[in-house]
Formats: sequence, C-alpha cells, structure tokens
Amino acid sequence: MRFSVFIPDNLERPAPVLYHLSGLLCSEQTFIQKSGFQRWASHYRIVVVSPDICPRVIYDVEKHEIEAKGLSCYVNAVKKPWNKNYQMFSYVNEELPNIIQENFNIDKDRQSIMGHSMGGHGALISALKNPGKFLSVSAFAPVCNPSRSPDERLLLECYLGDDPETIEEWDPTCLITKYKGPELNILIHQGKNDKHQRDLKLENFANACKKAGIAASINLEEGYDHGFYFISSFMEQHFHHHSKFLCDSF
Repeated sequence: MRFSVFIPDNLERPAPVLYHLSGLLCSEQTFIQKSGFQRWASHYRIVVVSPDICPRVIYDVEKHEIEAKGLSCYVNAVKKPWNKNYQMFSYVNEELPNIIQENFNIDKDRQSIMGHSMGGHGALISALKNPGKFLSVSAFAPVCNPSRSPDERLLLECYLGDDPETIEEWDPTCLITKYKGPELNILIHQGKNDKHQRDLKLENFANACKKAGIAASINLEEGYDHGFYFISSFMEQHFHHHSKFLCDSF
C-alpha cells in the first residue's frame, strides 16, 4: 500500500494529524495534486495523510460478476477473493495510523478524518464505528446510505454478501441511528448540481441525524458538482472545522 504525507513547516511537535480518504478512480496522489489543501494544512499546522483507495492486486475478474478492484468502499471484505486483501477499514483505522505514529512525530490523541464521495463514506463509517477515535469528521459529497442505493448496494454485496444486517453495519445512515459515544463534530458539503446526488442520499443521512438528535452541519452549495473545483472551493471551511478540535491556537 502507498500513502502520501504532507508535513507543514514550523510544526508544533507533536503535531495533529488529519486523514483524508479519496474517492473512486483516485490514488494517494490525487488529493495532493487537485485539492489545494496544502495552503490550509500549512496555515493550521496539521499533518495530512492520504492513503491509496485500495490494494493494487489483480484478480481474474471474469469469474466474478463485478470488477471490484479500485472500489474498496473502505470496508473489510468477507467474500472471496476480495477478503484476502480488501481489509480497508482495518487498514485506515488501525494499520495506517500505527505506521504514521511510529514514523512521524504526530499526536495520536489529536486526529481527525475527512473524505470525498466513496472516501466520504469511509470517513463517516470510521468515525461512527470508532467512537472517540477522531475528534472531528468531514466529507465532500459522501455516499451516505449505500444500502438504499442500488448501485452502491451491489458493490457492498460483492464484498459482504447479501445479508441486509451485515450491509447496514457499513451504512452511515444506519449507523448514525445507533451511535453511542462522544460528540461527532460532522461537517458535510455537497453541490446542488452533483449528478450523483440520487446515489449519495445525503437527505437520508441528514434526516437520520435529526431523529437521533445528533448535530451535523450539512451544506448544499448552488452551482457546484462532484469534482475537485467543488472540493477546492470549500477546503478552507473543512480545515477551519477540523482546526477547532485539533489545534489549541485556533
């Protein structure tokens, strides 16, 4: 597995860390090259870690209904052949943080997580399934309710099987209704012109938050779509959000 690490100059040591999970067809390089996050990571003095979206292994996909390589959904697969390598939830939440803590001077008690699209799904389930691990969570156009989105559900079934309860354990909208833990500090932005909004189902997540009594700042932005112009336009707001919980001086 490959990952990128951005280390600002003049860090306070040990430094806070923000994990970023990318979306479909991305790599550990995409966020570096397209988002413009470096300005704000430097301003707030936050180390940023962005892993690749999946193990780069090749299977004989002709034997399987779906070519799932690259579409990890940040879950731990249970079905063969994906279960051998596609343990992305454990990687993002356990293995990678341990690598970062062992090799970089970061504060393990000051970490947050964010993501885009499929990575937004990964960020939300990481925060929801690990209460208190991340001080804040944010997402750009996240996949919010995959068990109710036919295309997204098909992917989860590829990895997890077709048991509804198992699939719901990896669905942010289902998880938020059962969440017991510290305040989540959620920020979400989605463009009103996002062509994927029917699959993302942000409104379902927003309604579930309200029913569960969990506060979330959810913002629909006029004129924006699903891409990196949208992400870069609101990057400052997301870093400001995380800085309130990661950085004592802001």
